[in-house]
Amino acid sequence: MKKIRIFIYYLQELNYRLAYSVIGTLLLFSTTYIYKQSLIFLILPQGLSHFISAGLTEIFFTYMQLCTIISFSFGIILTVLQIYLFLRPGLFFYESKITLNLLIGIILFYTYLYLILFPLLVKFLWELFTTYSNNFTPIHLTFEPRLNDYLEHIQHLNKILSFSFPCLITLNLIQKYTKKILWVKYRGIAYIIVFSIAACLTPPDILSQTIVALPLIFFFELQIIFWALYQEYQKQLLIRQPIKTN
Repeated sequence: MKKIRIFIYYLQELNYRLAYSVIGTLLLFSTTYIYKQSLIFLILPQGLSHFISAGLTEIFFTYMQLCTIISFSFGIILTVLQIYLFLRPGLFFYESKITLNLLIGIILFYTYLYLILFPLLVKFLWELFTTYSNNFTPIHLTFEPRLNDYLEHIQHLNKILSFSFPCLITLNLIQKYTKKILWVKYRGIAYIIVFSIAACLTPPDILSQTIVALPLIFFFELQIIFWALYQEYQKQLLIRQPIKTN
């Protein structure tokens, strides 16, 4: 009977924490919907005079899509924090410390990602691709970007960047619990897996898949180089150790 009471108590606490996450996500959604035009203005490219809209309900669903993405993204972080607070009393000290450091790293990573890196990438990609649209010499081409299409491309970029951190963490875990020589021996298989992951995360075009796959391949090769340099450093360190004499 006591175990049943304890189980009900923990189940109620878990329900309360999940309810806090849902309420926080809904409050964030309502807040972002109030400032929806300001949020869209922040991600619009500088120097553009107008966008076009071709559908009657396009603007409304664009607002809803933007607010849902922002609130859902922060809602996931809020849910993970609530789950951590729920599990923390039952964790060992080192487990709690590792989990807390990982959560802090995730928050710092995505803060840097969306405050610094994401605007720079949006600006760079906009200037890169609009150059081709404005310099189309065979015929006269009028470039009038559509708001919904632009936000869809921003959404794809957000999906690519948001999945980069879990992929890097998974790659580090695989490297930790496998032999490093296997990374070198089966490098080709790793490339195929990376491009398969990129194909699942990106639209069906080779350019998007390459943009996602190349950073993962670069990090993969960087891990191998770091491991090789570390092994050489360990060998040199053993050679230079003084010989102990009695």
